[in-house]
Amino acid sequence: MNQKRLSPRLSELTFTSSALDGTTKVRVLLPRGYDAEKGRRYPVLYLYHGGGQSASSWTQDGAAEEITAGLPAIVVMPDAGSTEWYADWWNNGHRGRPMWETFHINRLLPWVDEHYRTIPERGARAAAGLSMGGFGAVSYAARHPDLFGAVGSFSGDVDHQNVQMRTIIEQLHPSLWGPWATQEVRWRGDNPWDLAANLAHTDVSLYTGNGRPRHDGEAVDPTEQRIRQENVSFHERLQDLGIRHRWHDYGPGSHTWPYWQADLRAWIPHLKSYFARHAQHRATPRSFTFSSIRPRYGAYGWTVRMRRDVTEFSALNVARQRRFTVVGNGSATVRTNSLARPGTRYRVTVRYHEGATARSVTADAQGRLTIPLVLGTGNPYQQYSPRAESSSTGPSPDDVPFHTRGNSSRFNRAEVTISPR
Repeated sequence: MNQKRLSPRLSELTFTSSALDGTTKVRVLLPRGYDAEKGRRYPVLYLYHGGGQSASSWTQDGAAEEITAGLPAIVVMPDAGSTEWYADWWNNGHRGRPMWETFHINRLLPWVDEHYRTIPERGARAAAGLSMGGFGAVSYAARHPDLFGAVGSFSGDVDHQNVQMRTIIEQLHPSLWGPWATQEVRWRGDNPWDLAANLAHTDVSLYTGNGRPRHDGEAVDPTEQRIRQENVSFHERLQDLGIRHRWHDYGPGSHTWPYWQADLRAWIPHLKSYFARHAQHRATPRSFTFSSIRPRYGAYGWTVRMRRDVTEFSALNVARQRRFTVVGNGSATVRTNSLARPGTRYRVTVRYHEGATARSVTADAQGRLTIPLVLGTGNPYQQYSPRAESSSTGPSPDDVPFHTRGNSSRFNRAEVTISPR
């Protein structure tokens, strides 16, 4: 890593990572007084750029240094490729580079916590971005809700069900998530709208204009009009799920820097207040729902490993500390968070539609329990695929916490209760 100081607060870092092709830039704004107050630790804001931009955009065009001058937080502004979105590329099944999520979440975030005086808690970590970066902020927060406590989206690309937007992305990068027609599940696996339930315990703020001119001489902006459609859809999805959020549909405004600057200015006081309330506390919910298409995922100290034949959603719902549900197919292995005394044996009761089973499980040295589950026969075809659509497997026996369409995929449920022996 190489570092260059650009101003008293601003530095530019250059990283080389196996997750990416070549080097990548990251800009960092330190809060006022950081060098003088050696014993003080700070929250972190990850601020993501939009399409056609770079790590320098928020400071060169977005006035981020001025706008964040009164924010007692470290601001990290990474590159994400000009138009490469914030995801690990599918690459037509070959995967591999570029892996932006791997770099941002698994490499950069721990590096920042190691090399700066941060408060490494979700209540002291936020993400925000504009347009493509709004997708990155909300999608990362939904994919990793245990890492980000607050998120701000400024004209964000938050719902790829929008035909115009996904057509643009497919034309730019056919191998990013693959063709929507055959790989819809991969798009939905990173799509904020589909992951909205994961944000139930996240402070979400959405800003959008409507593309109509605010001043004489301005033209109608079809990009912001399309983005508003996505934001309305996402806003309504959050409402349907009963998830409180801040909704700023401010009317006339275009997909340009003056409005993104205004959005950041409007959001910073709220973020400052959020950090003041939450930064010093471990903001881990006792109950939550987490959906994913990945074969292994985790949140808030829980992990799930799925074994199934096709790519599809599954979900973990933790109702309270010792009761949870897994929805999906095939088999699953769940490792709880630290909820038991190490070495203690517990009775685990698993209820399926066909009946119930019970067994004894011993807590490991960290107080975690590892519980294998057999969910049932899986679907024969990838979720949302044309073959799944034409070959109904029948409705699921219960509602599921993610989007389904018709009877094209069936899901099973296992309810688990843990009790002392």
